[in-house]
Amino acid sequence: MQIVITYFFVILYCIPSLISISISPCAIWNTTGITIAGTGISGASPQQLSYPQGIFIHDRKKRLYVSDTFNNRIQLFPLDQSTTTGITLLSRLSHGYKIYVDDDNDDFPTIYIAMNGANRVEKWIQGATHGIQIGDQCRGCTGVWLDKEKNIYMSEHDRHRILKWSPKTNMTTMVAGETDKKGPRSDHLNEPQGIFIDTTTEALYIADLINHRIQKWLKDAKEGVTVAGSSDGDPGSDAKSLDRPYGLRVDEETKTVYVVDLLNNRIQRWRNGAIEGETIAGGNGQGNGSNQFFHPTDLAFDNQGNLYVSEGWNHRVQFFALINNRPCYESSTSTVYSSTSTMLILTWIIMTFI
Repeated sequence: MQIVITYFFVILYCIPSLISISISPCAIWNTTGITIAGTGISGASPQQLSYPQGIFIHDRKKRLYVSDTFNNRIQLFPLDQSTTTGITLLSRLSHGYKIYVDDDNDDFPTIYIAMNGANRVEKWIQGATHGIQIGDQCRGCTGVWLDKEKNIYMSEHDRHRILKWSPKTNMTTMVAGETDKKGPRSDHLNEPQGIFIDTTTEALYIADLINHRIQKWLKDAKEGVTVAGSSDGDPGSDAKSLDRPYGLRVDEETKTVYVVDLLNNRIQRWRNGAIEGETIAGGNGQGNGSNQFFHPTDLAFDNQGNLYVSEGWNHRVQFFALINNRPCYESSTSTVYSSTSTMLILTWIIMTFI
């Protein structure tokens, strides 16, 4: 029996690093950030960054990828915060903005980069000395994301539209916006930036920068629906508004939208169906304090629900620990959101060893 209990608690201890938790729409993060990449001063040393525009997390390998825009490189940092010295993974880029890391190959995942300076999305594979252009020209390319079929989506900032490239047909098509038309109409965009594909619904979410809103386009839709910010395209700093949303992530389970609110220097959470957002980090004015941002550009979550935010003019990436994953309602059976997978594993352990 002692052996059973020992095994049980060893597995319990290890589970947080193996299983992704479900983030509650009412979760709380420490609002004091820890700098895990960059020094706050622009530079090109391994410890420094210069206006990082995009970040992506590889959970299985516990790695943070950073698009170090003004240094024209991709930097790699460990998630365990054992060092703040970055490793240059790719260099000689042309103003890379957002990035997407396809982790099918753990040793060297395929990296897709929205190459703003070269007007294209590039694909970098193991051992490559240069990137391969994906799809047609993407003028003023700012965002990139993949769906479960490995179709590549790209934000064409200068032409106010989102493009999709299919690896099966080698064809590039427009899936949101109207070519060279901008404005706050539901079928238009205005200088789109970060994008996200919900693999459970195939919905496309867009940080519609100059319309100051997040638009959701269902598959094959002819227009979008505003899920965060003002549908009229007006900027603001109150809870119902955004001012130049720059990046986003969507919780595919709860449909909660997390937004990088650039000029308000804050990260906003919009619950599914909400008419206003909540500030989960920043919102304390522009600055370089541990609870402030100066042009936040992107965000990501690790599999334990911790929040990471890249900042342009602070030249750093900040870490915000998840400190309370309480549900949005009180329950007599549960006080913490956790994945169904965790419960299944625990059940298997008990049935196997007892």
